[in-house]
Amino acid sequence: MPFKNVTNTILLDEAQEMELILKSNPKAREAHEQFEAEYKLRRELIEARKIQNITQAELKEKTGLTQQVISRIETNNEISPSLKNIIKYVNAIGYELTLQPKHK
Repeated sequence: MPFKNVTNTILLDEAQEMELILKSNPKAREAHEQFEAEYKLRRELIEARKIQNITQAELKEKTGLTQQVISRIETNNEISPSLKNIIKYVNAIGYELTLQPKHK
């Protein structure tokens, strides 16, 4: 009897269920899209900081932000960092914020 990967089957079922929820519930879809956008931004900020070989301690010195604020910017939690602090962070790592249309 061939081995069946139960974990992949469960994950696939959960992904399909989530897709149905997001298609049928506009509020759930909006919340999911916001979470995804925040997660993507945080991930890109960390990656850009590391590409520039800047530690969090160095970023603290460059921005004047506290370690707690830098952690809030990089960590997905319930406390959203201010736009002012995100801009300080981005400028300190040598980047700029830009807007671009979504690809659908």
